[in-house]
Amino acid sequence: MIEPFTHTALLDGTLRNLYFPPEKDQYAYFKRAAQSPFVQGDTITKAAWAADASMLSYARYNATDRMSDDDLKANFDRAGLNAYRKIGVTPWQWTAPGPKAVFACCADFAILAFRGTEADDSGDAFYDADILLVPEHDYRPSAADPHPALQHLTSITQPFSRPCLVHRGFQMALGQLWDQVHQAVCDYRQQYPDKEIQFAGHSLGGALALLAFSRFSDEHISLYTFGCPRVGDGPFRDRVLSNPGMGQFRFVNLNDVVTHVPLESLLYRHVPAQCYRIDQQGNIDEASDSFHVDIQALDKAVHGLPASLRAGLLREDASNIPAPSSVVDHSPARYCMRLWDCVEP
Repeated sequence: MIEPFTHTALLDGTLRNLYFPPEKDQYAYFKRAAQSPFVQGDTITKAAWAADASMLSYARYNATDRMSDDDLKANFDRAGLNAYRKIGVTPWQWTAPGPKAVFACCADFAILAFRGTEADDSGDAFYDADILLVPEHDYRPSAADPHPALQHLTSITQPFSRPCLVHRGFQMALGQLWDQVHQAVCDYRQQYPDKEIQFAGHSLGGALALLAFSRFSDEHISLYTFGCPRVGDGPFRDRVLSNPGMGQFRFVNLNDVVTHVPLESLLYRHVPAQCYRIDQQGNIDEASDSFHVDIQALDKAVHGLPASLRAGLLREDASNIPAPSSVVDHSPARYCMRLWDCVEP
């Protein structure tokens, strides 16, 4: 068990603090980056970096206040990430609907962080809800390929690999970004062939990071997800686990309800099965989920919601009302705060 060194006061358990990252004066991204550098970090330190990047990819403070490019740059500069590119269907208009990601890098490492579900983007809800399983080809290059990270989806070099199935909505969302994601990774890899590229994401962003990770075969790519739903079946899990790389790490805050969907079954499995679970006191220990726990978490979440929300009637002031504990557990800020608490000062 990993015990926290500090105990940061968490934000109120409201729907507002679930839907959006903290206000500008409530949180400093990469505040301890200089004291706890990425390149020397252990799993928890790197997870704290990944959590900050995942929340920063939302690039906003609340329902109406978006983060300016100057603020985004200042946050990455604090981490020593002196270059970044926005990834999206319309990257020049990063507030437009649709999936998004950001690729931030320096000469020592890079972080590819995918944006999670946004409460005011109906397209995200569509991607989340489309749980039909569809085939996912194995696009990874063969071991003999001299540039494994540079393989593109148009060339399938392992046509006889074990078939697997993935969540259709997540596959469609990643498809919107794939050419830009692939180009960003390839551009960095050509310049820095052996530096770590960390794939990261919260919620929907975690699902996209996981799916993207499965399409590369690169021993210097790592994966960190936070509050990630299940993405595919058993063969997909096995494919991801067989990937070369610097590890796959899944983090779950308490009973985060999103990590319990889609329900565990013969069709859906978590990757990896074991996760780092954060408990009520901020301790981090290894654990796993089960179908029984899925049902309990979903039941508490649904019955804990106000009647107006259960009926689908979201009032303008609903973001200020308390949320069920398992729903609040999904807050991106809580992942960031809990993880940095466990990084040695």
